[in-house]
This record gives sequence, structure tokens and C-alpha cells, in this order.
Amino acid sequence: MTPDRRRFLQLTAAAAGAPLLRATPVAAAAPQLLRVLMIKTDGVKTLLWAQQQQLFEKHGLTVNVVPMQSGAATLPALIGGSGEIGAGSLFPMFAAFARGIPLKLVAPASLYLSDHADSLLLVRSDSPIRSARDLNGKIIGVDSLNDVYTLATKAWVDQGGGDGSSVKPVELPAAEDLPALEAGRIDAGIFKTPFGSIALDTGKVRLLGKPLDAIAPSFLLSAWVATADFVAKNASAVSEFQSVMADAGRYTNGHEDATVDLIATFTGQDPAQVRSSVRATTAITCSLAQLQQPLDFAYKYQLIPKQFDVREMLAPGFPLSG
Repeated sequence: MTPDRRRFLQLTAAAAGAPLLRATPVAAAAPQLLRVLMIKTDGVKTLLWAQQQQLFEKHGLTVNVVPMQSGAATLPALIGGSGEIGAGSLFPMFAAFARGIPLKLVAPASLYLSDHADSLLLVRSDSPIRSARDLNGKIIGVDSLNDVYTLATKAWVDQGGGDGSSVKPVELPAAEDLPALEAGRIDAGIFKTPFGSIALDTGKVRLLGKPLDAIAPSFLLSAWVATADFVAKNASAVSEFQSVMADAGRYTNGHEDATVDLIATFTGQDPAQVRSSVRATTAITCSLAQLQQPLDFAYKYQLIPKQFDVREMLAPGFPLSG
């Protein structure tokens, strides 16, 4: 027997007599918790559906929804550490970033489409107001005196040959716009969903225009946002969140009925009212132009103090198209 053969047999015998080593089970990593701040609008239907379907858990995440009373409260809460990700209008995010607050857009939320507008400028059916220039000096009911809808209405009047600076906005709760319009306390009103659909169904009002068209016929209206610090330290969680939102968005855009009860419960609306309203269009991706156009508008109308490259705000993996 050769020395090599003898050595091989000795090693084999030793191995056979050695105690069997058993694999130690590795504990599965606990899902990462994300507290997500959201106002009560149809634009958050995609996340609610993904949560209902436990899609986040399949991606190693647990999402706790934190309802917010207003979009204005979301960013301070996010920056203050009350949540990891928030949803809201792009314009306050632009304003914060331009003032040095380090934010990152994680994923697109709602897309504005002129042919699917969910904010309408309405007048009484018998009103003599027929064009933008007819609004010169007129009183308009708005949700907020300084929000993007009010500024877009002034821009819409300018673009239509009128004088937007002469328009007199009056702040009213959304539910009071129709009674105020009927009573003649306002000459026109900005109606958001579902109040626009409800008002038009009465036959007492008619459509004058779509104020957000003054920004662009198609642009990103809202997004999911996080602090730059959170994005930098939680790259995997951000990537998984982006994947879930894209998958859920593709489904919910084609199956709106699947989210009716979710939104009705979350917002406190009647399901029939939700079903008959103009629903938000979830953006799976968006182009740089759909981000740049609202940014340019924000700068032109002094919502932000300076211009910047919108790509500076994008988190890694933000789904750009085109």
C-alpha cells in the first residue's frame, strides 16, 4: 500500500469517528419598522392596499400608518423623527429643500393628469363668468390662501388673459364651498375630490377650468419622502419600499374598486362617494420633466426662494422614466 493510500484511509477513518456537527438554525431577521405619515386623501390608497395584502412583510418591512391632519404638519413631523417616510404634495418638499432641509424623494405618489383632474374651478350654472379674464377682481373660495391650488388659479387667470393678482381668495372649509357659491358669497370655488363630483351632480354649478393645468397638463403632484439621513442609513429598506409601491401601484391603478373600502375607512367617507369620485392616479414612474415643471412653477410664483436641480432631491432607486 502506498503512503498516500495509507494516509487517505487514516483520514477517512478519523472522520467517520468524529462527532456529527449539526447546523445551528439562524434566526430570521426581524422586519424593519417604518412609520409612514399620511394625510387622509385618495392618493395613499396604494400604500393602504399594500399593507392590507401584507406585501411589506414579504419584503422584510412592517409599516405602521400614522394619519396626519394636514400636509403642512407632515414634513415637520418627519424631520422631527415622528416617522421614517411621509407622503404629501411636492411643493412643501421643494420649499423645505430650497431652504436647506435635507430631504429625498423616495418614490412618486400621485400624478396630475389634465384629462383626469381631481381639482376643478367651478362657478354657478347661471354665472356670467365664462372665461379666465371674467375672474378679474372676483372672490374665489379656496382651502388655503397660499397653497399651490390658489397660486395655480391665479396663474391660470394670467394665462387666460386676465389679471391673477386681482383675484380675491377667501379661505373656506371644502364642505362649505358649494353653499357659499349658491348663496353668492363667492364667485367661483376650487373644488377637490370628492366635493367637485358632488357639486357637479347637483346641476347647480358648471366647470370653468382646471387650475393645475397652469403648471402642466401632466406632472408629479405628490411623492413619498424621507430625510437624507434615513435614506443614507437604510438603503435596503428604501429599496424594498420602492419595490412594494411600484408593484402595488400597477395593481391598484387597474383595480380601483379594490381600494374603495380602504379609502372610505381611512378618510371617513361614504364608500359610494369614494366610488363615484375622480380617483387619484398613482405614478409608477415619472420623467424629469414631470418633476422639473412643478419646480419651475414653484420658483416663478415664489413658493421657493431659489432654483435648484431637482435630481439633487432624488433618493437612489427613484423610478425615473424617459
